Amino acid sequence: MIYFKYMSSPRTFFEDGFIRLTQRSALNDPFEAVYSADGLNDLVNHFDDQTVSDDSYKEVSFNQYIENSIDKVGIISLSESKDNLLMWAHYADEHKGIVVGISSFGSTNIFSNLFLPSALTSSSLINYTPFDGIIRPIIYRKELRYRNDRFDFDYSNICVEGGARILSEVFLQKSEEWIYEKEHRIILRLEQADKAIIYNIQDLKNTKIKNDIHSFKWAKFNKKKNCYEIKLNEIGDEYHRYAVSSCLASLSNDSRNIYLMKLGTSAISHCLFGLNCSFEIDKLAVSYARSTGYFEYWRAIKNNAYYCLEFEQI
Repeated sequence: MIYFKYMSSPRTFFEDGFIRLTQRSALNDPFEAVYSADGLNDLVNHFDDQTVSDDSYKEVSFNQYIENSIDKVGIISLSESKDNLLMWAHYADEHKGIVVGISSFGSTNIFSNLFLPSALTSSSLINYTPFDGIIRPIIYRKELRYRNDRFDFDYSNICVEGGARILSEVFLQKSEEWIYEKEHRIILRLEQADKAIIYNIQDLKNTKIKNDIHSFKWAKFNKKKNCYEIKLNEIGDEYHRYAVSSCLASLSNDSRNIYLMKLGTSAISHCLFGLNCSFEIDKLAVSYARSTGYFEYWRAIKNNAYYCLEFEQI
């Protein structure tokens, strides 16, 4: 299936394959991941275990687990629709931008090499994580998650799924006001990022990690932008990478900070130019996207009878 990502500008996307994993502080909906705490408490009363282990292996309530971890979650938003006029206007710079076609094959993820450290999987005999890179549809409803729908879903394996299940699903429900977007999401932990651009590195509390960022080749300071560019996917040791990425995730409340995931080359399949787009094909750097051989260009055109878009292949 092909999903679509609206962009105001391709920047270097087709050249390096990096796509933003957006933290909650940088999202445009103030109701993101808002849920009914009372409803969740009522649901948890029906679980065999009313507490869950947090990142520091302390037993906490499900509500506390979410509050402790909610800002360490990032999302990649995609859409079923490539021709929504509102989304072209809002997310693609008034039709001057582009829409990227992203191909997903079955239950496999779309990333070049998804980082999934053992710390982010359940400690049970069955390794479980909802942060598996799979694209999942948004649920649209009037009321907050767990308000009245808490018994609409199967929680029979919650003892295995734990707090991670609850943490991920609060990002998979939105107000029905957004239904026109036909959104699907990939929910990941920010610790899984392949790259990070950090503007407030001075706020890191871990002195060792801060020194590593100043000294290792996988991190460099961008003088022009006054930020650090940290290539987490170049850190070979899993535990070292997780230690660094955990510290960087703690800085997510600064919406300037950018966390990025690297897509697999086969996932990038289409580039759709907007009605008012001025980008020229021969000047668009697409070496990474075209490295698998399959990549198409399309252009939006006006339908002469209806308020809708059509697309012609270039």
